[in-house]
Amino acid sequence: MRLDLSLIEIFCIVYEEGSFSRAAAKLQLSQPTISGHIKNLEDSVGARLFDRLPRQAMPTQAGKILYRRGRAILDEKYAAVQELNKFLNRVEGSLTITASTIPGEYLLPQMIASFRMKYPGVNIELQISDSEDVCQRVLSGKAEIGFVGARFEVVGLGFRHFASDTLALIVPNNDEWSSIESLTLEELSLKPFLSRESGSGTRTTFEKVIGPALDNFNVVASFGSTNAIKEALKAGLGVSVLSLLAVSSEIARGEFKTVEIEGAGPLHREFFMVINTNLTASPIADAFVECVHEGGGRKSISA
Repeated sequence: MRLDLSLIEIFCIVYEEGSFSRAAAKLQLSQPTISGHIKNLEDSVGARLFDRLPRQAMPTQAGKILYRRGRAILDEKYAAVQELNKFLNRVEGSLTITASTIPGEYLLPQMIASFRMKYPGVNIELQISDSEDVCQRVLSGKAEIGFVGARFEVVGLGFRHFASDTLALIVPNNDEWSSIESLTLEELSLKPFLSRESGSGTRTTFEKVIGPALDNFNVVASFGSTNAIKEALKAGLGVSVLSLLAVSSEIARGEFKTVEIEGAGPLHREFFMVINTNLTASPIADAFVECVHEGGGRKSISA
């Protein structure tokens, strides 16, 4: 039995994506090409590796065995390349970063641009999710570095501060709100409220002020992104507590305004870089961390 390493790499991506089409998209190959490579590997192994189901590729027992061993081989290959690059002082290759909405959409693009100017041989993939999922991706090794808007107690993860932000109650700048400068928490709880999803750093920070959850609030809708909430605000659906980083342009244009929450005090929060303390960072990851520490992400905004 002869196992082609390139075929094992393709097999592992199909296994991890759970789909031939998603693996094809990730590898920028056609689905028939991916299917052909897997068929060649199955012929070499002498066993079916996946059961082809509608929109899903389910690994067989043979597939599970090959993935366990194959992933270990690929991890060793990756470690060897990274160690050689470090020894030869090379910063080139690919880096996967994962981030929650605010750092991912408002801080990291500029940082990545600065990093790429210094290291043009690096290709960066930025994945955006909520803070809890970011932590899980770093913990599982799917991303080398994460950026989140809340700190979680997770064994195996290290958190380093890299930027600051302020949350504020954001309302449409219309006739209804023109004369209102402040609200009590009780008054706010009666207003139609637009919430981020559970696991969001924005929501976690606000809940620390009001209590364990938004159970007593009139939550009319929950959204998976800040941009969706901004569009709902423009449509007059309700009000929300959002990052000032995310709404600075709308406030400057007069579309939104801030309203003080009486007794809540300033809603400051920190952004953290997340690393897996059980894994050795690649030279690319080390270089990116150094870029962050040089000031690329130390942005702060206040009301």
